[in-house]
Amino acid sequence: MFRRQARAIQKSPALVILALGAVTLALLAGFLVRDRPEGPIDSTGIFLPADSDLAEATEAIRESFPAAADLRVVQILAEGDVLRAGALRSVRDLQAAIISDPQIAPFLVDEPLYGYVQLIELAAADAGLSLDTLTDAQISLGLAQLSQDPEQAELNDLLGRFVARGDDGAAFAGLSLVILDDAGDALGQEKAQLRAHEIAEGFDAESVDATIITLAKSDAEGKDAREENLLILTVIALAVIVVLLALFYRTQSDVHITMLGLAMTILWTFGALSWLSPGGAGIVDPDNILLTLVPVLLISLSVDYALQIIGRYREALRDSAASGESPEEGDDASGRAIARSVRLCGVPVLLAAGTTAVSLLANLSSRFEPIADFGIIASVGVISGWVVMTNFVPAARLLLDRRLDARGKAPTTRPVADAIPGAAAVLHRISSGVVRRPLPVIAAAVALTVLAVVAAANLSTSFAVKDFLPEDSDTFQSFEFLEENFEGSATLMTVLIEADLEDSRAVRNLADLHATLVDPLRRPDGIVGPPLASAGTLLADWTGQSGQNHDPALAAAFHRLNTSITATGEQARQAWGLLRSADPSGFAEVLDLRVGGLDRTIIQIPVAVQSNEALQGLIAELETLWGGDSSEITVTGGDALIALITEELADSQVLSVGLVIAAALAILVAYFGISRSRPLLGLITIIPIAVTLTWLLGAMWVLGISYNMGTALMVVLTIGIGVDYTIHLTHRFLEELEGAARAVDAIREAMSTTGGALLASALTTALGLLALLFSPLVPMQELGILAAVAILFGLIATFTVLPALLVLWAHYHRGRAHEAAMPPGPANP
Repeated sequence: MFRRQARAIQKSPALVILALGAVTLALLAGFLVRDRPEGPIDSTGIFLPADSDLAEATEAIRESFPAAADLRVVQILAEGDVLRAGALRSVRDLQAAIISDPQIAPFLVDEPLYGYVQLIELAAADAGLSLDTLTDAQISLGLAQLSQDPEQAELNDLLGRFVARGDDGAAFAGLSLVILDDAGDALGQEKAQLRAHEIAEGFDAESVDATIITLAKSDAEGKDAREENLLILTVIALAVIVVLLALFYRTQSDVHITMLGLAMTILWTFGALSWLSPGGAGIVDPDNILLTLVPVLLISLSVDYALQIIGRYREALRDSAASGESPEEGDDASGRAIARSVRLCGVPVLLAAGTTAVSLLANLSSRFEPIADFGIIASVGVISGWVVMTNFVPAARLLLDRRLDARGKAPTTRPVADAIPGAAAVLHRISSGVVRRPLPVIAAAVALTVLAVVAAANLSTSFAVKDFLPEDSDTFQSFEFLEENFEGSATLMTVLIEADLEDSRAVRNLADLHATLVDPLRRPDGIVGPPLASAGTLLADWTGQSGQNHDPALAAAFHRLNTSITATGEQARQAWGLLRSADPSGFAEVLDLRVGGLDRTIIQIPVAVQSNEALQGLIAELETLWGGDSSEITVTGGDALIALITEELADSQVLSVGLVIAAALAILVAYFGISRSRPLLGLITIIPIAVTLTWLLGAMWVLGISYNMGTALMVVLTIGIGVDYTIHLTHRFLEELEGAARAVDAIREAMSTTGGALLASALTTALGLLALLFSPLVPMQELGILAAVAILFGLIATFTVLPALLVLWAHYHRGRAHEAAMPPGPANP
């Protein structure tokens, strides 16, 4: 395969370039068919696994209770002396302006207003007062009395959750909400949220600063930041690569050739993305937020292939000049050197690109569609880089050098490995030390690995909406303010219960759960008020426990169900029938008694939690409060999705890492087993990568970096990046071993030649990925840091652990060969 490729490039380099150009045009045609359907941005919803319980529950709610599906909260954050009468009236007027807007009104729930203004209005109404006439003195007195009245403990507790106070007890911020549903029009709901921001900007609130916080604004700011910085990050990465290539190559032509190869690789990748997007195959989402990483990743990885090709080409030219070979008729030194370079680099570069692509494709095992899509496009990019760099670079180099030869100029033969001053000498000393004491080196690596495993066990997993926002954005700062002063952002969570509600036991379980949720002393921490809508609140209204409605027959029917263990299904059907007759619209909003399937009911609860851990704990506690089977209850809503992502992210990526290691091991074992009859070399080549991965996870704990969507990708990429180094060094070692008298000499030669080139390629990859530090998104910055750390650890493991294992392997096999060659001893009498 590689001999044919080498002959084709040597014979017709211009034809090879033309063929690559034709492929480029064909892929770019994808931009003509690509379709970007207009729809709402959803930075968190896109991570919902389609086969998860949460997705199924969300679909069930959308089917049975469309008004409760896809609720969104417009948060009004007021800062200042928020408990003054004028400030309260201003925030109330702002709420009124929002709900009366014709663009927002169609998306309002039945009772859309909630928060500290409504709570104070309620307390004032109980005292026979109106917010329109309240004075500052009355408010101060009323709040003091409220805090001392045991019967108003719940109201006082709720007020404390929606008003932030300083150490001196003075209120400095308040939170009020406007609740929207999507009314079957998700894009319209998004526009309604954004309209609330416009209304607030033109509203003059007395003595307070009012800020609107919505997911729609958050998503829009995140998308704008990603699009604006994609170009900036790409330009920075390219600039870094240009400087490094100029340092390593010391020739402008090689820099230009490599950069043209990079440009072609990126065009191929995004052309393929267009063909795979809606309008084409429809496999991937072109607006995937993780695709921002692809250009920087390709710039950093593809350069490695070019460095290996150019480095081997220069070696071949030097070897040809040193041997005094004279070219045959119709042949030339540059052509033979290029052909030799392509042949020698073919296998290791293919193995490196193949294992990197496999590591990226392992993301297809993820239940998160954006991660899977990223794996597809990034792997397409890696394969594109391999094809372009192993064909375009040698073909273009050969064309230029033949022109130089025609002018009587000799091509550059300066070793790429010598580009870093003193690197060869340092690598020689490292290899000498390792091969003299391989066992202590391995023992030290094992000890560090054990420590890293202990540290990695303490890693935390995180996912938050603000991760997708620039740190200097207004929305990011608002989320930070909410976390610090209000126990996190306020939202609504919808609990779906699917059970046989004609079973009196299920009815009692429903009543017990409702009783717990309305009791401020018993309900889980993080729930900031009683249910806003539920079968329990509807029943409380009609059975005389609360509200203005009362139906004696209905009350008696449900009293019998809740107190008698002998109540029958027929009695339950009659009771539910009475409730449906009394309030058909209210019944339909919270209950769906289905024929041929489990009945459904929902409970909407206001929630505010400060951390993912608290959120996961709240969901688990809600599930345990249900007296029926755990499969009957599912907590949904935006924050529930965040908890699900946090919970499943680690499990999903553990599977991906396992698949990557298994696939890479299988590829390398198969290759070395078939080509060298030494399958153990495949395991030896992959061991330093496993060590690197463990060290990286330990470093994440040391650096205080959590396991999130971005860093999870870096963990998988570590395998793909690191295996490049081990494959190249192992392959070069085997080449040198064939002509070396001792294994230690082969190790030293491999380290001083290929090791130097690996050091150069590692620097380009690391510094290219460090361009992510200029991203406004914290996860991207962390990914850039981890990339540099992973590459550093990968080099250390490649230059220490791998040579130690290789020299032990070589001594073992040469020892066996020596024993086999010894003449048999005298027969034992």
